[in-house]
Amino acid sequence: MTRIHRRKFLKLSAAGAVGTATGGVAFAADKPAISVLYAGSLATVMEKGIGPAFMKATGYGYQGEAQGSLGGAQMIRDHVRTPDVFVSADPLVNLQVLMGPQNGNMVKWFTVLAASQLVLAYNPQSKFAAKFQDAAAGHIPWYEVLETPGVRFGRGDPSIDPKGYRTLFLFNLAAKYYGRQDIPKLLGDTMNPAQVFPEIALLARVESGQLDAGIFYKHEILVHHLPYLELPPQINLGDPHFSKMYAQESYTTGSGERIPGAPILFTVTIPEAAPHRDAALAFVRFVLTSEALLRQFGFGIVEHSVGGDSNAVPAELRALTSGVFKP
Repeated sequence: MTRIHRRKFLKLSAAGAVGTATGGVAFAADKPAISVLYAGSLATVMEKGIGPAFMKATGYGYQGEAQGSLGGAQMIRDHVRTPDVFVSADPLVNLQVLMGPQNGNMVKWFTVLAASQLVLAYNPQSKFAAKFQDAAAGHIPWYEVLETPGVRFGRGDPSIDPKGYRTLFLFNLAAKYYGRQDIPKLLGDTMNPAQVFPEIALLARVESGQLDAGIFYKHEILVHHLPYLELPPQINLGDPHFSKMYAQESYTTGSGERIPGAPILFTVTIPEAAPHRDAALAFVRFVLTSEALLRQFGFGIVEHSVGGDSNAVPAELRALTSGVFKP
């Protein structure tokens, strides 16, 4: 049974100016500003929480930029961006787009940072809000609400955004879980222009009422105070116990990389070309030791396992990591 949640989110206060998701810069007194390229779903988390908290704790400046993880990784590989730190919404983005000689060894290691899950969020002023509430109470299936004529539904772009291809996984898994093979047809074509939007635009459209509902990560919805329905763990990509089930799904990128379904994990790494290494080390250390902060933003806490070459992890960070990431 799905449930509805309306939580008051604990806002963090921090001294100093804050950058913006489009690249605004906030400088501390006498240290350089670190450049962090991060998954678009983290925009509010980074710009209103982690970024200012990092500045306050360390004295470094901060500059953040939100991009779809897949698109951001492609920018790094193609030398369009040279960030000090890259935070991805999918470990496989590092493995398939940034690591190995075929990708110029742009990244040699990463560590798992936190976990999340997919939820169905909706605008509380939508004329269909009562139907979403009925679904939350278990009176009707959530997918039947999406079948209602006139419902405007949005999702991420699978060509640049892990949330986009994870939404495809969710609907395919739902078809099997509910025994309704027509559920994926609710999405139309993979790149259906009536549904597919960049991450930040998607959230803005649901908040403004241009869309009635969309698929998001749980942490996004908590910080934006939207009502949402939790989905069964068998389909929400948030429970490692169902890894084998998730792995039945896959998405092939435009450049031919096959990305299988897996539990949702966020990762952090320092690219080899990072221009401000000391600042990058300070930032990664900060986020790996900020479990309370991550919990406040709705993330699941996980082991900081390492992907790639564990010997390449900076010595200053090794004590904060443990285990080996296995796709």
